[in-house]
Amino acid sequence: MRIGLSSAAFYGRMETEEEAARTAALGVPCCEVFLETFSEYSGDFGREVRARLGETECVSVHPKGTQFESDLFGRSRRQVEDAMAWFAGVCDAGRALGAKYYIFHGPPGLHGPMAPGKIHALAPTMARLRDIAGARGMEVLWENVYWCALRTPEQVAEAIALTPETRFTLDIKQAYRAGVTPEAMLEAMGVRLRHVHALDCRADGSLCLPGEGDVDWPGLMRRLKAMGYAGDVILEPYESQARDEAALRRSLGYLNSLLHL
Repeated sequence: MRIGLSSAAFYGRMETEEEAARTAALGVPCCEVFLETFSEYSGDFGREVRARLGETECVSVHPKGTQFESDLFGRSRRQVEDAMAWFAGVCDAGRALGAKYYIFHGPPGLHGPMAPGKIHALAPTMARLRDIAGARGMEVLWENVYWCALRTPEQVAEAIALTPETRFTLDIKQAYRAGVTPEAMLEAMGVRLRHVHALDCRADGSLCLPGEGDVDWPGLMRRLKAMGYAGDVILEPYESQARDEAALRRSLGYLNSLLHL
């Protein structure tokens, strides 16, 4: 298990290739690259960003899924094929970056989150996404997101029943925002967990860097180890939590200290 950082920490302050260089400058062994727009969904762009990462390994790519992920499950053939082309482009970028994982939000709900069983053509579409990613050496990981289809332990179980091959990313802040505990999500995801996104939360619901809030990080790390979790833990702060570089470094150091528990 390693502690890494998502380039999304710098989203809005610089372009993606600059974010990658900034992430690498913090000396993290691994990272997630957040791809921000359609022109970045290509192998050529992935190679450009890879050059900026230096010795830092890219573990995962995370596109701005609201741009096309809903359309992957659309009822219009052309709509679906266009979305599939963008998905493949993200995977091309991921392959160029050396990433193992595509972080998948799935469709949001316009009138409240949509449960997995309500998603049109869920099983065949997920199978097709796995094939596209797999041909590029990548795996699709469905992430729990409080405003999307996967947000509670019950919905994780529903997704597994409908698509047993699905593997998962646990987003700790998104669990709290959905009103569930990370421990309950870990129990539901079980051996299918491949990736963890870390951010802390206070009792009032505000977000903060790990070590500054109320999340039981020592307990969570022990739980991950007890489960035999072999993936990485990626610190994924929003821009507002990442402005103070000294605080960001302290938080990375805090998470690293827990690897030795």
